[in-house]
Amino acid sequence: MNIQSILSEKIKQAMIAAGADAQCEALVRQSGKVQFGDYQANGIMP
Repeated sequence: MNIQSILSEKIKQAMIAAGADAQCEALVRQSGKVQFGDYQANGIMP
């Protein structure tokens, strides 16, 4: 398991805990802009 998979699972769990559908996807990928960090998660906001 790699860091991207771990982040995806943890973020998905948080999204579900916050009320998102169980079929939601966290969409974690490497950040396109270094100044914003190493990874980004899309799909958080409804």
